[in-house]
Amino acid sequence: MGHSASTPSEDSTPAPKIPKKRTTVTFYLTDAMRNRARAAYRQTSFDERDTSWSEMINKALLAEVQRRERAYNGGRAFVGNDEPLTPGRPIGF
Repeated sequence: MGHSASTPSEDSTPAPKIPKKRTTVTFYLTDAMRNRARAAYRQTSFDERDTSWSEMINKALLAEVQRRERAYNGGRAFVGNDEPLTPGRPIGF
């Protein structure tokens, strides 16, 4: 009854990590907000174990996305796509 194929539990070699595709995002914020965020990063990045400024920004964005998913989508992730966002401010703001 021996089989030569190994199962994941039998294989001690971890699967190679596939790098996640990254992209650049451009957005605008005030100088004051940028400086405040950069100061927070500089003062806390070691304690928070941020590997980079980008990682801190990703953590902040993820926290807001998760808040909105809980508030508006029963905690489930919204389905995304690569379609461009509508430029400009929504009417009524």
